[in-house]
Amino acid sequence: MTITVLTAEEVGLPAFDVDPTESADVFNLSSHERAREAIEFGLSIDDPGYNVFVLGEDRSGRMTATLSFLRQHCADRQPVHDWVYLNNFRNPTQPKPYRLPAGMGRTFRRRMEALVEAVSKNLTQAFASEGYLKDVREAGEIGQQGVTEGYETLRAAARESGLDIVQSPQGPVIVALGEDGEPLSAAQLPEETRAIVEATAESFAERLRELTRVAAEAEASVGAEIKELNRRVADHAVGAVFDRLIADLTEIEGLARWCVEMREDVLEHIEMFVGDPNTRTGGQAWAARRYAVNLLVDQSERDTQGVILEPNPTYQNLFGYIEYRSAEGGMETDFSMIRPGALHRANGGILVLRAEALAADPTVWFFLKAALRDRSIRLEELHRAGGVPVAGAPKPEEIPLDVKVVVVGAPKWYYTFFSADPEYQTYFKIKADIDADLESSPANAASYAGLIQASARRFGDLECDGAALHTLLGFAARTAANRRKLTARFELIEDIVVEAVRIAERDGNDTIGKAAVEDALAQRRRRNGRIEDRMQETIADGTVMIETAGDAVGQVNALVVRDFGDHAFGAPARVTAKASIGRHGVINIERDVALGGPIQQKGVMVLQGLLAGRFARTFPLSFDCSITFEQSYGGVEGDSASIAELVAILSELSGVPVHQSVAVTGSLNQHGRAQAVGGVHHKIEGFFRTCVESGGLTGEQGVVIPRVNADDIVLRDPVVEAVAAGKFRIMAVDTIEDAVDCMMAGAAGAPDPTGRYPAESIFGRVMAQLEAFNSALRERHGAV
Repeated sequence: MTITVLTAEEVGLPAFDVDPTESADVFNLSSHERAREAIEFGLSIDDPGYNVFVLGEDRSGRMTATLSFLRQHCADRQPVHDWVYLNNFRNPTQPKPYRLPAGMGRTFRRRMEALVEAVSKNLTQAFASEGYLKDVREAGEIGQQGVTEGYETLRAAARESGLDIVQSPQGPVIVALGEDGEPLSAAQLPEETRAIVEATAESFAERLRELTRVAAEAEASVGAEIKELNRRVADHAVGAVFDRLIADLTEIEGLARWCVEMREDVLEHIEMFVGDPNTRTGGQAWAARRYAVNLLVDQSERDTQGVILEPNPTYQNLFGYIEYRSAEGGMETDFSMIRPGALHRANGGILVLRAEALAADPTVWFFLKAALRDRSIRLEELHRAGGVPVAGAPKPEEIPLDVKVVVVGAPKWYYTFFSADPEYQTYFKIKADIDADLESSPANAASYAGLIQASARRFGDLECDGAALHTLLGFAARTAANRRKLTARFELIEDIVVEAVRIAERDGNDTIGKAAVEDALAQRRRRNGRIEDRMQETIADGTVMIETAGDAVGQVNALVVRDFGDHAFGAPARVTAKASIGRHGVINIERDVALGGPIQQKGVMVLQGLLAGRFARTFPLSFDCSITFEQSYGGVEGDSASIAELVAILSELSGVPVHQSVAVTGSLNQHGRAQAVGGVHHKIEGFFRTCVESGGLTGEQGVVIPRVNADDIVLRDPVVEAVAAGKFRIMAVDTIEDAVDCMMAGAAGAPDPTGRYPAESIFGRVMAQLEAFNSALRERHGAV
């Protein structure tokens, strides 16, 4: 018999004697070491595709610790760049992006605003100057002089011929003159002279048309001359302003060239700056829009070390968007209304995304992969797809992308969404995996204690005393469900620290003691334990039938765990078995009514194999035995009740009662060895509470667990005290035989060389009953 009764020291808080590490960091814990190394390696590689996925359990500090680590890593890096969009004068619907040193974008925008103002002012002054106006007058007079002289000469010749040139609404025309010098109509001309006058008039009309053509050429020549004059004057007026700006921007790729293009564009649109303010359509407002600097990314005041977290990675939040404004009953926009996304802000640095948010929109995941593949940010208005195009809406040129993407999320997102994508490994070649727990080595315990003290100082400028640290570390071991480990979900422990800080402050203490920590834990159980309390009430008042004393055949107190997210607890559940003659073997009622999950069903089938291996070597199993969880009206999943189910079956077949003062949890394999299960400390405490509230402790009560779970137990003080006083037992077993010896009145028995068990042993009684069932079937149906 290999039954071990655990001592109070083996089930209470583990012993910790630590000196907290100063300046502890979550990534100093061994649970995070693998992830830290992976992140460092990923950040050291600039090649495309070496982006990082950080996966860890909830509350493991996967996001906060990763952000802190990334910012420390990037603390000495050069700031990332500013980005601006500028007008494309040749194709205004395709604005051009330009990269500037961090903080220069705002300076450049101010200089451009000043430049536009200076250009408008200088042009206005230049074209209002006396010198310019004199040059314009002279050019016009020279061109007009030749036309005027030719017109007067032609008119004088016409008058000598009895004709004249007069102005009409249709322009200059040839008319005949009467003797009094007044114009005559064609009807007033004598018949005998009409033909001669008309022929003469036509000759002069031809000469007039030629003169008009010459005048138009002269006017065009004057216009061209004035236009060239305007260009020279304008270039002289703005040249110095542009020359200084261009000289300052020669080191920035492409920007000096754009300034040259802007200078040329100003010279092509002089009329928009000068002229009558009441009639021109341009002016300084027009120039301010046309030559605006859209400062897309401004790093001058950011203190992110190039690490950008985008908590809601929609397409617009990642890739940017274009704003619109109402105009004359419609919508209009231009390049100055392009707005940035997180990819723009993180360009040149690190972009951090939440896995669950990214997985919520597969379209965004598709476009993110495309951006990483093409190494460019391309802005598309997905919301306008299929809609009416907006005239003049910009289609910005793509921006080169140089970013390291770090996705942070729970393992379920990694394995169900991302790693299932065949392209995932192309773009995220680094997996940074945070362990769920860590060894409670001296180094880890010291770092953990240092984190606890740092949290206490951060939230309340207090520190924990040694007893409080011991309790919190013990709770970390309990959360990890292993006495030799601590949970990596440090933020759960940090929550307790926050609550203990407030309790200590309320009580006027200058340190956090054990009492404050225990009070915080008790208050949390009180807040979240309503369902547990109600369930225990139904057991105590007999609504749910559980016995904690006496014996019963075919009836066992199994143990289950119920987890509601904010609170998990254990409770007993009655498992019963009823046997009869038959050939069906074990009948799982939960399976037949579709309440049993696949693992629970597998566990029952394993029991069928175990029974056959033990008792059907020389004759077939000839029995029906139904098993069920009594008063269970929901689903049942897991195989942790396998020992309980088998003990109930053995009791029913042997007729030997089961001690109701003992509950059991544990899985079995087909060889009858006890296997590990989860939630053991919750189950023990649940049955302990049932015993206390249903008649009190008698010293006979206890719980049977698999030996492999012995190191998983960290119990609350009331249970530990009862164990120490001998009022409650926790028995660790290796096999079903051990469990039978603990729970039933009699020994399980050992087989002889022929496979038979002693007649008075429990297994011997089971075999005898099975033989009797088989004989009855043989007699009824004839020998087989």
